[in-house]
Amino acid sequence: MRRMSIIVPLFALLAGVAGFFIRLMEHWNVFNKETGLPERGSPITIALIALVAGVLILCLVFTILAGKRYTSPKGFDNAYGTESLAYPFVITVFSIVWIAASVKYYFEMDALGAVGASSLYFAILSIIAAISLLLFAIEMYQDPRRKAILALSVIPVVFMCYWLIYMYKQNATNPVLLSYCYYCLAIMASTLSFYYTAGFAYNKQAPGKAIFIYLATILFSLITLADSHATSINLIFAAIIAVSVVHSSMLIRNLTAKSDAQEPPGLDT
Repeated sequence: MRRMSIIVPLFALLAGVAGFFIRLMEHWNVFNKETGLPERGSPITIALIALVAGVLILCLVFTILAGKRYTSPKGFDNAYGTESLAYPFVITVFSIVWIAASVKYYFEMDALGAVGASSLYFAILSIIAAISLLLFAIEMYQDPRRKAILALSVIPVVFMCYWLIYMYKQNATNPVLLSYCYYCLAIMASTLSFYYTAGFAYNKQAPGKAIFIYLATILFSLITLADSHATSINLIFAAIIAVSVVHSSMLIRNLTAKSDAQEPPGLDT
């Protein structure tokens, strides 16, 4: 699966980039500049929906076919192969970007005079989530048996759940679902990606679901970068995309043929 560990995440990246440009075209041509309402039945909107549906179907087919022949070792360190120093180094770089973006978000809101309790909590929880991701990678490299890893793996999930609530509060009065649907899908996919990642730390792995969600996270997060978000939000999404690429590639790379696996349970799809 070494070749597929490069091809599959790259496919999701390229599909996400294509979706990004189609989404830009949608903003430029489909949404009315005065009312903000979209044109019904626009070919651009249909094309983006078709792209997303097609990519998700192909990703699902890959996980199903892989599940018939491959499985993953138990434990995050074995399933992802975290014995190399490259893993904590790369995750640390992305976590620092995430932390800097969270701080930037607070000051962006402050400059707009929009710092409230919700935005403050968002910035704080975002920083804590990024730090926990950084510490998780370091602890996993040093000693995957440490109990702190369990708590660290859950913190990003908590933050993503809060982000989903925060996003809803920001858009609760917005009647144009199309304007934020990919933003919502990106957060939902990101939440599940961290959830399934945490599952490996608890020896409750579902590699098929994890791979599919990683790829969906890459796709939806790239698409929503074309929306009108603050620069800091886009940077957080960029960090999440990078982490999803790394995790999906590592997980696919370390899948083992069922005939060679010591434990018979297969890839949970």
